[in-house]
Amino acid sequence: MRSKIYLSDEGFGHIVRQRAVIEELKIQCPSLEIQVQTEVHQEAAKRFITGVEHIKKYNNITWYKLPNGSPDVDTINKNYKDYTARASKFIDEEMLDVKADFIISDFVYEAFDVAARLNIPSFGVAHFTWDWFFSKLYPPPLERDLVYRFIEQAKTARHLYFPPFTPEEIVSFYGKKAIEVPLIMRKEIDHKVSEGEKRFKVLIIDSGSGVLADSIKRALQSVAEIDDVVFYVSEKFRGDWKNVVYIPQEDLIVDYVADMDLVIGRAGFNTISECIGLRTPMLLLGEAMNPEISENILMLKKSHLASFISLKTFEEELGQFLPAFIQHEYVFIRASIQNHEIETNGAEVIARDILNNL
Repeated sequence: MRSKIYLSDEGFGHIVRQRAVIEELKIQCPSLEIQVQTEVHQEAAKRFITGVEHIKKYNNITWYKLPNGSPDVDTINKNYKDYTARASKFIDEEMLDVKADFIISDFVYEAFDVAARLNIPSFGVAHFTWDWFFSKLYPPPLERDLVYRFIEQAKTARHLYFPPFTPEEIVSFYGKKAIEVPLIMRKEIDHKVSEGEKRFKVLIIDSGSGVLADSIKRALQSVAEIDDVVFYVSEKFRGDWKNVVYIPQEDLIVDYVADMDLVIGRAGFNTISECIGLRTPMLLLGEAMNPEISENILMLKKSHLASFISLKTFEEELGQFLPAFIQHEYVFIRASIQNHEIETNGAEVIARDILNNL
């Protein structure tokens, strides 16, 4: 049996989620042959998803950011002006190339269309949909007919799998197609342990596109005089700080989460999933005009699983903010996240449901 998996060319969260699903598919169906198609982050996909065939090809879906991480509505609008023609060409090429028994899309709409034309089942995996995302921007960057096209393509899928903290609006909209599943995480994580380190450990995570890089550098200067806290950051931020440990760039950040006392980063779905699953408290940053991040923040606030810090405070006053936070609000966040009952076997549930539907 063969499968083809399409990863949208945006961020690393798609890679992490699909790796977990692929690993479960291989456990439940060892003879399954898998192709993974993406372009922008193909090297990362090759490094993290092994034992599959990798195809380098742009999958049509992406969005553009301003330096502060917010959507660049004008550029998005320009990029999607000729989308219909590009999408038709993409579908024609895939119709000739695909030799699969089923397709998984995360979240490439044309993949659903290809599967429908080939009369094979397709399945979607996402924590938000691009039709929802683009419709939340103002002014709307996509023509209404194109958004409707996306929706109709997604509706041809057999099932669309959505983990916790997916906007309820999306789950309700797709009705019977939508299957709510637990958090999608790997079973096996190579936990890195900081042996002998007695200080309070804080992991600071940049976004996949490096939006927070300059902010992190300024924040490290702000905390340089704190002696009872040690900060873990990527080695790309290497400097002469005495209270900083540098993580090799080839390492996976998730491997360090379980050993931390606190994780600081943007409220991206990958970060919050890992922290919730590994029960590590979060201090999260928002992102201007980003509907995904805003929705994540609202739901986490409601669940009391994280606290939040403004970008300005993070950059300029983290050294003053953190000691008070650790003594007070952190205590309540830690209790909530250590006692939650959110399941984390979403990849297993998805793999089983896909195979049962073939």
